[in-house]
Amino acid sequence: MSSAIRAILTIAVFGLLISGCGFKDIDKRFFVVALGIDLSENEKKPYRLTLQLAVPSPKIEPGASKTQIETIDTQSVAEGVRMMKAYVDKELDFGHCKVFLIGEKLARQDYQNLLEWMTRRRDIQSVADIAIGKPDAESLLKVKPVSERYPGNTLFLSFGSDGTESSYTYVESLSDFSRRASEQGLDPLMPVIAKDKRESYVINRTALLNKKRVKLMLTPAESQLYNQLASDFTKSSMHGMFQGMDLVVALTEIHSKYRIGKHDGEETVMMDIKMKVVFEEAPKGIYNDQWRPIEKKLSEEYAKSCVALLRKIQKAGVDPVGFGLRYRATHPGKDAWKQWQKIYPTIKFVVHANIIIEGTGLIK
Repeated sequence: MSSAIRAILTIAVFGLLISGCGFKDIDKRFFVVALGIDLSENEKKPYRLTLQLAVPSPKIEPGASKTQIETIDTQSVAEGVRMMKAYVDKELDFGHCKVFLIGEKLARQDYQNLLEWMTRRRDIQSVADIAIGKPDAESLLKVKPVSERYPGNTLFLSFGSDGTESSYTYVESLSDFSRRASEQGLDPLMPVIAKDKRESYVINRTALLNKKRVKLMLTPAESQLYNQLASDFTKSSMHGMFQGMDLVVALTEIHSKYRIGKHDGEETVMMDIKMKVVFEEAPKGIYNDQWRPIEKKLSEEYAKSCVALLRKIQKAGVDPVGFGLRYRATHPGKDAWKQWQKIYPTIKFVVHANIIIEGTGLIK
């Protein structure tokens, strides 16, 4: 073997050894489990970043979670993250960051710069959950739930299917949010997280956004109704009245579909909803009556609630359901989007609900 070949092989081996020096061991990393972004009071540094850092602990039991909170005001999100490295003794790692909170004030102003950074940074997961913090993200990340077993566990379980599955909670991922923020005919939406009087979270409202900012906040009842319509969410309930009596039924099955076309000479969204329910609360005497009048009354009330919600969303000028996307798909042509923009503000909604009662919920 010639001396030249030996020299080349020696350089290659040393190059491989040197390249491995950039790796940081796990004990030299700070894993960011949640990131909050708010508006600051400094005009020169408009963003306030709050990082929730996991502190490793040998104990895995309720209340054993340990976190370190770091906050900084910065001119841009990317610059703030790099500046934050001067505040800690370990390398910041976003590979385990599963929750991004945007402060309410910032979400009502403009979220596009934040979305650009989140989607471009290579170590941020596209499956991470994104939400709005009310009144701000910083105060929420400082909450220490008593039941939390390890850092960030409470928020992870609130959004994941491994924990609670609430009909009032809309779950939004970063990938879906970025798609909605750029797609014509489909607008983004996010869950709203608020602080409970105790050391806990409440996630029962949904914010509807256009391509730039928040346009409408749904109430808890409207948030549940939207989840039923848009996601066919079955683990939910509905309230109704029949002959002055309060009724509560639990959904066991729901299917919704819609079409866009002419109805009585007007552009109309015609939606059909089929539901199967069981009683959860009802007066005793109602169990011996015929169910058909009750089914008809509940269907009428549910249809009215759906139309009211759809009109409210329409008035806000947003389209989270994706009616515009369906219109573009069924009306080919380069002018379809312009036509839909003219139609949507005045389009009519017609909802037909068919509720079938399967049982009383009693064990006989």
